[in-house]
Amino acid sequence: MKSVSPILLGLIMSLTACSQLGAKSHVQQSSLSTSQTTCEKTGDADTSMNLDLIEQLMQSGRLYAALAHLDNLRSDSLYATYLRAEILRQSNRDQEAAEYYQSLLPTCMAGEAHHGLGLIAGRKNLLNQAVEHLTLAAEKLPVNARIRNDLGYALLLQGRFEKAQREFLTALELEQDAPLAETNMMILLLATGEQAKAEAFAKKINMDTQTVTDLNEQAMTIRAQTGSR
Repeated sequence: MKSVSPILLGLIMSLTACSQLGAKSHVQQSSLSTSQTTCEKTGDADTSMNLDLIEQLMQSGRLYAALAHLDNLRSDSLYATYLRAEILRQSNRDQEAAEYYQSLLPTCMAGEAHHGLGLIAGRKNLLNQAVEHLTLAAEKLPVNARIRNDLGYALLLQGRFEKAQREFLTALELEQDAPLAETNMMILLLATGEQAKAEAFAKKINMDTQTVTDLNEQAMTIRAQTGSR
């Protein structure tokens, strides 16, 4: 693999949230599938209510409080295990998080597990591994817009622009309000020299000029590091 500039390394590190670019609260949402809800979020009403509280704490960024409540709940359900893995990953405790994700691979939450493992791999600059896990996650949860966007971002960092574009378009069509996918699509259009399309897209999503300028710098860095493929 080519040497990575400090600028691109910063972009790669953001793969833990896959181009969150200031949208932290959006990234931390779980986007759980209907099948998972019926398959995994089981138990009595009190347990379910506590798991909802823990998820709300996660989404608000109160990770230590969320983990404390999860410890207090003492639930060994797969859903609780998933939440623990998510909290640990978002707290930069990747090794511990990976162990919990690995334990979920043989279960009906394999899609979510591969997603988490893909984000961890991306944070470590293991882009091939990240794409592998995120591809499996997308295969298992094909209508999850967040996963499709994250896969697209990993492909973008590899310079696989055509495949990345398909993932971003899928995410945009799956979810009406998808600012991360919009941002990533803009980066891709700029990186591939599609200036007219980028300008039209920026107008369509009401993206201001300064944001476009900032994204263009990131796009040129990605292009310089990856080259056209």
